[in-house]
Amino acid sequence: MSENKQSEHDEKVVEKITATGESATEERRVTQVRRVSSSNPNKGAVVAIVALVAIAGLAILAWLLWPSQAGKPVPAPRSISVAGPANEETSAAEQKVTLTAYQLQRAGIKVELVGERAAPEMAAQMATGIVQVNAYHETPVISLVSGIVRSVRAELGQTVGRGQTLAIVSSNELAENESRYVTALAELDEHHKHHRRTEKLVAIGAASREELETATTKLKRAEAESANLRQKLLLLGLPPQRVNGLNTSSQVSSEVGIPSPASGSITTRSVNPGEVIEANKELLRVTDLSSVWVVGQVYEKDLGRVVVGSGASVTSDAFPGRVFRGRVSYVDPRVDPATRTAQLRIELANPGQALKIGMYVNVAFATVGGAENTVPVVPVVAVQNINNQQTVFVATNDPNVFVLRPLRLGPESNGFYPVLEGLAVGDRIVTEGSFLLRAEWLKMNPANVR
Repeated sequence: MSENKQSEHDEKVVEKITATGESATEERRVTQVRRVSSSNPNKGAVVAIVALVAIAGLAILAWLLWPSQAGKPVPAPRSISVAGPANEETSAAEQKVTLTAYQLQRAGIKVELVGERAAPEMAAQMATGIVQVNAYHETPVISLVSGIVRSVRAELGQTVGRGQTLAIVSSNELAENESRYVTALAELDEHHKHHRRTEKLVAIGAASREELETATTKLKRAEAESANLRQKLLLLGLPPQRVNGLNTSSQVSSEVGIPSPASGSITTRSVNPGEVIEANKELLRVTDLSSVWVVGQVYEKDLGRVVVGSGASVTSDAFPGRVFRGRVSYVDPRVDPATRTAQLRIELANPGQALKIGMYVNVAFATVGGAENTVPVVPVVAVQNINNQQTVFVATNDPNVFVLRPLRLGPESNGFYPVLEGLAVGDRIVTEGSFLLRAEWLKMNPANVR
């Protein structure tokens, strides 16, 4: 092969390498091929061997860089942990802390229910009220006879039942009426006997019809007198069983028990043993405190959204996580000219007699046709910060197992956080002992701490 033809061949090899995207290294190899070709007398064979090596290298490089292979995703290695989450996106609420019986005893765990209070947007609509007794459920205990109080069997705040004897009164008035009743019963018995004898005499013609009519009149008069005295004894507070058993003078007693007219709590007591009282004297007062009234003031501008029957929620500083719900039962038609407010009354249940008479409370009213807004609240001591996330520990059916749950909370107020997301009213959360649960969780999950 002549030198001119060899040069043309070498140039074609260079162009081929360049067209296939050969790198600078391959260009240097071509330059070496030219040098060898010019110096080696057996130029054709050497050039052919070098060209074959270059082509093989180009084929391998093209296969590695082929687009069908470069576009395939390469699977990332995975690791599985039994104690912690599979990745950082796994919710912390799925994490559990299990304590032994010994750990649980030492931790001093205290579980409480998630409470509630009026939502922050209701603060501008709240009014102040005072707890009062439900006047419809308040009953005075009155002595219907005058006399001396022998004993009082009830104390202030004591719970009593209907018909329970609360006091004993000794009354001469009662004893006199009992004696008259016994005498009337005896006279009635005599008139009955006289009437029967007169009927027999009239039947055989030994007595006139006029005598029978006289006997009948006296009998009816005796019956009316005894009935009148019996009713008077009942009105004086003598039990029917005692009146029915009153037949002889030996059964006359001046003492009478004053029963409770209703079930409830003793809210007032105005007598002590030994006191002399008049008839119709109030001795005590029994009040059913299972429901109470809250009397509040509403500004004139807010009267348009408060109507009888609309809902209201009552909160107290004494129970920061508790809401008492009731209904507006009365709105005063008069507006105070000095304060430009009107009184209203809310009737609500009082479970466990939690609300005390005279207590100041806050009242939030629902809009007409709507409902008052409340939010769950949790005490500050229950909230723990883990990985810059506010969390609580929720109790499960297993007393030894607790679940870590993340929360979204509002600003703290009076030792409580409003819960914007993560819990509902009535959920069971750990308050005291939550810090020890946090420490145990961090010990069990060191890889998840950031």
